[in-house]
Amino acid sequence: MDGLSFKQASKFLDASTMGIKKGDVENFIASNDRNAWLDAQIATQGESHVLQTQYQQQQRGESSVTQEMRVCAWFDLALKDDAQLRQRMAFALSQILVVGDRDAQLAPYPLELANYYDLLSQHAFDDYKTLLYHVSRSPIMGHYLTMIGNLPESETGVSPDQNYAREIMQLFTIGLNKINEDGTVYLDEEGNPEANYDDADVENMARVFTGWFMSNGSMAEPMVANDVYHDRDAKVILGQEFPLGVNAEQELDNVLTLLVNHPCTAPHISTLLIKRFVTSNPEPAYVQRVAKVFKQTEGNLGEVIKAILLDDVVLGEPSLYRAKLREPILAMTYLFRALDCEPGGGANVTPNSMLYQETFGQYPLGSPSVFNFYSPDFLPSGELGELGLSAPELEIIDWNQTVKMSNVAWKLVTENGYKTSSNSTDELYPNVSDFVDAASDYPQLLSLIANRFFCGDIPSDLAPRLEGLWNAKSDKNKPYAISVMIYFAFISHNFMVQE
Repeated sequence: MDGLSFKQASKFLDASTMGIKKGDVENFIASNDRNAWLDAQIATQGESHVLQTQYQQQQRGESSVTQEMRVCAWFDLALKDDAQLRQRMAFALSQILVVGDRDAQLAPYPLELANYYDLLSQHAFDDYKTLLYHVSRSPIMGHYLTMIGNLPESETGVSPDQNYAREIMQLFTIGLNKINEDGTVYLDEEGNPEANYDDADVENMARVFTGWFMSNGSMAEPMVANDVYHDRDAKVILGQEFPLGVNAEQELDNVLTLLVNHPCTAPHISTLLIKRFVTSNPEPAYVQRVAKVFKQTEGNLGEVIKAILLDDVVLGEPSLYRAKLREPILAMTYLFRALDCEPGGGANVTPNSMLYQETFGQYPLGSPSVFNFYSPDFLPSGELGELGLSAPELEIIDWNQTVKMSNVAWKLVTENGYKTSSNSTDELYPNVSDFVDAASDYPQLLSLIANRFFCGDIPSDLAPRLEGLWNAKSDKNKPYAISVMIYFAFISHNFMVQE
């Protein structure tokens, strides 16, 4: 049994869900078992993004599906699905195994992109090799990284396309340079980094990914192999010999085994996941603890995420090594969940009232390139960069983005929050009834805000600002202070930085 404090329970849920809803912390404390909660979440199958996208279309009465419907379906599930850890994990994986609807080949296929996201969700807690197998056979990935229909040199007179071959090593598994088990850079005898692979490895890897084609012209069904067009000659990749005469399916299995078992894959993927869930600057010992679990379980992602979230760092005190900036889109899902937001007019689907394309600088499967919205190692200018501390999310956050997101939040908590009826299906409306009930009781109101947004403790530098906002209203107008107080809580650095 864990015996967590309110603050500890809040920090745990903040790291493992899309946002803490009313009653979540109390219910979690009552269960008193993080391990059991994680096991239950891992066992919970998430709702289908494909079906929810189709439901978006049905509820809107439109004749065709759009990318906006797909993204709004993502919000539907982020806000309402019980499989919160799975949703959070799928979003993290979507920023590692990247595809994007800004690619002209993929833009016309919102349902098929939703199907790719379902693939990430379905296999979010399987072993990493299984996940990579399904990703490698996805026609969405096949088109995005131009591997689909790849032919051997014997057919074309030129070497096969190397796009997927390069990225499956650099981004999806071993990384560009050798690293130690604790994620630190391996240095040779002269103190220089050492590359994990060379051009010959890329060329031979590309030969592995030949002979894969769409199944019945489908952008959703897994690709199928045609061994007539697979390069069956011998190959050498990362020092391992691949013998002559092996078919495409078996050779894919062999190369995925090689990549997942490579000594750099465990710390590389572990580091990326830690950065998405807990901290932007994990200490080497934390990475090593998680990487060991990755290796011991042959990449079982369910065990890996448990190792990440059950580590003492998660409940530790704020420090340079226990802090990360909230991604803009996850800051908004937190706000929507914290205020029990619902669409108006009796609607059952989330509208695009948050104007996600203009507001967040990111949206699911909307990355501008395979390198995600930002680099996991981005060093901002100023004190953080001088200390060698990364802050990946700051690469997409600037004053323009901050103002736009603040405007969406202001409209949500003020204009929509004050409306006595919720009639517009184009808007989300917060439920602040418990805050209103406490409006005349400042300590109780402050406690509600503290519990919902700050793990139970109002930050000392924010407290006088909130008190000033409450005091500025007359007794009968105290309810009108609530939205502004919530807004200030949301935009504060105390909320935007998870510690």
